[in-house]
Parts: sequence; C-alpha cells; structure tokens
Amino acid sequence: MSDDILYLVFVIILLIAMLAYMYIKDKESAEKITKLQNAIEDITKELHYFKKESDDEEESVKQSIDNDFVKNELKNMLEQELGNKILPILKSIRAMETIIEEFQNEQKNRLLSLEQKAQSITKLTPNYDVEEQKVIALFKEGKSIEQIAKDLRIGIGNVELVLKFKQLIK
Repeated sequence: MSDDILYLVFVIILLIAMLAYMYIKDKESAEKITKLQNAIEDITKELHYFKKESDDEEESVKQSIDNDFVKNELKNMLEQELGNKILPILKSIRAMETIIEEFQNEQKNRLLSLEQKAQSITKLTPNYDVEEQKVIALFKEGKSIEQIAKDLRIGIGNVELVLKFKQLIK
C-alpha cells in the first residue's frame, strides 16, 4: 500500500515537473518571439525611412533637372541602391521566419511527446476497483484467502486488507 502511495506521489511530482518544464519553455519561446517581432518592426521602420528618403531625393532631382537622360540614370541608380539595401533585409526576414517556423514545429513535437508520455503513465496505473471486486467474488464463492491470492497473483495481505475493508472478515 505504501509503495502505491509512493508511486502515486512520484507520478504527481513527475507531472508537476513536466508542467513546470513546459511553462518555462513556453515563456522562453514567447520571449524569443517578442524579440523577433521587435526586430521585424525595426527593419520595417528602416525600410519605410529608406523609401521615404528615396522618394524625397527623387522629388528634388525632378525639380532641379529636366533632362530625361539624367532622370533615367538617377532612377536606375536609386533602384539599384534600394535593391542593395532591401535585399539583405528581406533575406534576413525570411531567415527569421524559417527559424520561427522550425521553433514552433519543435515546440509542437515536444508537446505531443509530453502528452503521449503522460498518457502512457496513466495506462501503467492498475485498476484497484476491479481487483477488489474479484477478491470479493472469489471469497463469496468460498475460496480461501491463500487461494484467492494465488489465483489473482497478489499478496495475501492485500486480500486480507480488501476483505477487512469490506467487513467480510475480522
């Protein structure tokens, strides 16, 4: 009986530890995601400033020079410069997105694994109600305590305990 209580306490402690671990990992994940969101917002702001800056430069060039050749040349240069600045930013954003997706998938897999482990732990605990009913039924059939223990492959003390709780023996 005390082994059963120790086993139950161990299972409860194990479940609490697993829940604490999941909570800590979830908190870490949330912090990482928040940092990534802040980085993406900063990159978006930079992109906006670059675009605004390029629009301002383009307007000033249009006002000062009317030559079509010069306009086209400057436009090409601006597009090239923007492309050179934006492409690395876009690549880093895509890399961050893949990292976030991988992290989310990893967390989902961990959660599924923990759920499966928790289910397997609950399957390992014996059903004492059915065992008690079998002991009582065999005793009412007239079998001895030793024979019941032998048939059900449990200890004589367990059989006596069940019968004493049900007040079938003294």
